[in-house]
Amino acid sequence: MGLYSPATAPPEPHGTRDIHRAPTVWKAVVTVSKGGFGSVESRRSKTNNKIVGARARYWGPDGKRYTRTFGDKLSAQIWLVEERKLVDRGEWRPPNQREVVRKLTLSAWASEYVESRTLAPATRRNYVRWLAVYVDPSIGRKYVDEVTIADVAAWHAQMKSELRRRARASGRTNGDGAGEASQVYKLLSGVFKAAVAVGLIDSSPARVAGAGRYRRHRTPVVLTPAEVEAMARALPEKYRALADVMSWTGLRIGEARALRRRDVDVLDPDAASITVAQNVSQGGKGTGAVVGRPKTEAGSRTISIPPVLAEALAEHLGRYAQPGRDGLVFPSRTGGVLSDSTWRYAWMTAREKAGLPDVKTHDLRHTSLTMAARAGATTAELMLRGGHSEARVAMIYQHASAERDRMITERMVELMRPDELATRRGRQKDAQTARGDGDEPAGRP
Repeated sequence: MGLYSPATAPPEPHGTRDIHRAPTVWKAVVTVSKGGFGSVESRRSKTNNKIVGARARYWGPDGKRYTRTFGDKLSAQIWLVEERKLVDRGEWRPPNQREVVRKLTLSAWASEYVESRTLAPATRRNYVRWLAVYVDPSIGRKYVDEVTIADVAAWHAQMKSELRRRARASGRTNGDGAGEASQVYKLLSGVFKAAVAVGLIDSSPARVAGAGRYRRHRTPVVLTPAEVEAMARALPEKYRALADVMSWTGLRIGEARALRRRDVDVLDPDAASITVAQNVSQGGKGTGAVVGRPKTEAGSRTISIPPVLAEALAEHLGRYAQPGRDGLVFPSRTGGVLSDSTWRYAWMTAREKAGLPDVKTHDLRHTSLTMAARAGATTAELMLRGGHSEARVAMIYQHASAERDRMITERMVELMRPDELATRRGRQKDAQTARGDGDEPAGRP
């Protein structure tokens, strides 16, 4: 899409008014546009004979002649090119019958994009803040169809530099702002993709290689069973079942805090399950916890739980949960949803008590899904259990380890019959004899 629609001419240069223009006259200097479509005439001043404008003309498909005047020859030629495109595509209509194209700044379009999406409160809050801080004061002032690839590259470099400066100023040692920079860039990339989808621009100018990728500085921890138990015991008794739920099922902390009695089926310990139907997120300063749908469509799921967890939950329901089918499983002291700040305080106190000061709540989820992968869960099964909508996320928990690799090797050996193993060993010995090797290779048992 060009800077101006075919139906509207570009504005005159700033500071010019008709009453200040010198007398002009149309000269018989005609330039035929490329392809033979239309013509352009120069407009000269009577006083100094300088070119002060241009007039473009062409014959439309309806047999009528259409004229438009411009401040320069290039604009007139561009208009003819745009009109020719409309004719070639079969989209041409008389200029006075076309809708005027609404021009949007990048900031205005980004705001519309965010408002049109169904987002979790915390995600919406972050998007609004990022636009206000990183987009609106700079590249956001440009019209969407004016932003170039170079503009986006320069903006991204400046944003990364500013985030690094802020990280140094705050004395942070666990990051340089690269994570936030990648998130902001992915938001802007989504804004441009949406603009392409609705026809505001032909292609996205967000093409900075690798800008949306980020490697976290901290690798999630896979806790041992003893460490999980130590953390649970260090928590207040009313929160221990919450830690158990996360370490067994891999629920997100917001999903666990939103559980209600109707979501927990522990009548038969051997067929017990938990259904994820809601999620708790933070709505922002002064808003508190907001209960809504799970993070993604895949987040709505039912997960089988072992008898040991079913028994622990049954005891917890009898002592701490609210009554009724809609009663919260992990309520706050005031009867509402357990707040993020209350849980974080309990968790940080417990991890110091357990001697695990660097363990985060998310490590319980990571541990659960990693153990599921080690138990043989496929990628599809991990996606279901973890509530993931993308396979690449579920595959994070299938990372290889020397211990797991050794287990796989041993199981492969177990699948073979003794006579098959003997046959293979015999073939190897025959090969050694043929080569003249008298001894077994070094290091072989």
